[in-house]
Amino acid sequence: MILEEMYNGRFYPCETVVADSPEYKRALKACSDLMETLSERLSKEDYKLVEELREQVSIAQCEENESHFKYGFSAGLLVQQEAHEQVQRGENK
Repeated sequence: MILEEMYNGRFYPCETVVADSPEYKRALKACSDLMETLSERLSKEDYKLVEELREQVSIAQCEENESHFKYGFSAGLLVQQEAHEQVQRGENK
């Protein structure tokens, strides 16, 4: 049950939900190939800048994903609350 997982500290959606679509896998492979090509063509200093850029983009994406998760979760709760209120109004008629 999700509440037990949350209570016991075993609920980690950001770590356990991993995209596994073919498109995602192709994109990861393309990124890996591009990084390999850049490592061969760029100086060490320039490649370090690319690695830093990639790290910063990853941090920004994680922050964005967290915001989307919070918004989606909140929206889901609001939908559930509204549905519950409508059911309650229907029973009171």
